[in-house]
Formats: sequence, structure tokens, C-alpha cells
Amino acid sequence: MFWMLNSLLGCDDMNRQLELLEKAARENRLAHLLLFHGGSALQQREVALRLAQILNCSQLTPQGPCQTCLACRKIISGNHPDVLWLKPLKTTIGIEQVLAWQPKVYLKHYEGNYKVSVIEQADALTLPAANALLKVIEEPPERTLIILSAENAEGILPTIQSRAQLVYFPNLSEATWLTGLGEVDQQEAVRAFQLSGKNQNLATAILEHGVQIVQDWVEKFRTAVDKRDFLKLFALFPIDKNQAVLYLQVIAVQAQAGIQKGIIQPFELLAIGKAIDVLRQQVNPRLVIEVLAIELFQQGGARCD
Repeated sequence: MFWMLNSLLGCDDMNRQLELLEKAARENRLAHLLLFHGGSALQQREVALRLAQILNCSQLTPQGPCQTCLACRKIISGNHPDVLWLKPLKTTIGIEQVLAWQPKVYLKHYEGNYKVSVIEQADALTLPAANALLKVIEEPPERTLIILSAENAEGILPTIQSRAQLVYFPNLSEATWLTGLGEVDQQEAVRAFQLSGKNQNLATAILEHGVQIVQDWVEKFRTAVDKRDFLKLFALFPIDKNQAVLYLQVIAVQAQAGIQKGIIQPFELLAIGKAIDVLRQQVNPRLVIEVLAIELFQQGGARCD
């Protein structure tokens, strides 16, 4: 189900921006490459779905896609053959994924008027993958829309940015974010939002993974570092790369809060950020966590509140 537009977008400027996008889609004047950035991944996904429906709905109404025709129903269920989704398999989108996606973009339309490709977490594209994507962007097939969804536009290759129409999504308030989640434990969602430092994408990931699981892991890591006890790190494993990135992002949020309070040294946040970057390069997560812990041991402990 789509959120109500005012709840989804949360500001008049964004509502106006969406109106212009929808008008361009109706009139077949939409840019072939859109770069969504800012806000939450949930917001961006909903708008991408809506544009895909407008471009392919067989019974388009003045209010938007009908939501009842076969095309609308297939798009919302993720089963439309002309609407493609690409997202990280692990922590990055590799060149193999982009090369596998390319032929699908150039295939003739099966059912729809437009072929729409949505690349989620596009700021996770590796450099080779981004360069492979650029080849498609430079010579896109007719009636093709590519939507790049990213938290930070700065993470997108400048040569790709320069060819895209940028669409900025403002941050949602906590209340609006909670409304958009649907049927979830509201107390758990509030805890996730607080644990994320009010980062909506991180909060969503925490909620999906399990708030208590994240809190327990972070507490164990902090205890091991504060006590400089390498043996206590053993209880943190096994974990995969996605889990490790999530946990370190939460630790980074806490470190940033500690710096603002004057109880954490800035080097600790830099060390955590470096560890996250290394993890995204497909390095073994246990090795990254252990190296980070040792670095914090040597510098005097993590002391995150």
C-alpha cells in the first residue's frame, strides 16, 4: 500500500517535485535517468513504484495509477517483467551484477509501455560496476527509465551524477517514519529510531534485524573494548558482512554522540568509519572487527555512552 502523499513526503517542496515528476511521466517527458537521494529508502522505493505504475498503467486516472489493472498489480507485487530491481547482494553492487542486468535492459518490452530499472543503494556500486552502468546510461534504449536510489548523492560517480536529474528527499520526522512502517511494534520502532541516531535507513535496518540483537552485540563489543579483553570478542562471532556493517554503523552513531559530549576522542569515529569502508571491500568481517578492537585497545578504549 502507498502512504498518503503528505505523509510520505512531509513537505510542500517535495510534494511539488513529485507533481512535476508525475506530470512528466504522464506526458512521456521524464528524464531517462533519475537520482533519488536523501530521506529514507522506503520513501524512494514508494516513489519509484508509483512512477513505474504511471508509465505502465493501462487505466491511468487523473489521480494517478489505477492500482487495479494487471500492470499496476504486477508492479506492486514485484512481478512485472519490464520493471527491474537491482540491489547489493552483500555490501556492494559488483560489476557481475551490472553485467547480468545490462542485457535485460536492452530486451524488447514484454508487456509495458516503459522498461523501468530501479537500482537501490546505488552509492554501493563499485567503481567497475559504476563504469559498466555508465555505458548503458550514455546510450539508453527508447522508453527506458533508470532510477538510482541512494542515501548520499556524493557516493555516485560524478560522470553519472552529471547525466541524471537529481531528486532530493527530505528527512522524515519520527512520527511520519513510524506511520510509514505499517503494522510493527511501535515501541521497538522507537528504540530502533533512537539507536540509529534518527537515521531512517539505519533505523529500518535495525528494526528488520532485531533491536535487541543489535543492542546486545554492541554492548558486548563495548565491554570487550572498555576492558581491553580480546577473549570477550569471541562471543561476537560468527557474523556476516551485512551484520558487521550494521553493528559498526550503530557503534559509529554512539561514538559521534560521545564526541559531542566530550567523552569520546574523534580518532575512534575515524577508526570505525575506516573499518566500515574495509568491510565493504569484501574483507573478512571477523578480521575487521578484531583489528578495530585492537586499535581501540591501544588508543584507550571506546567509552561510548
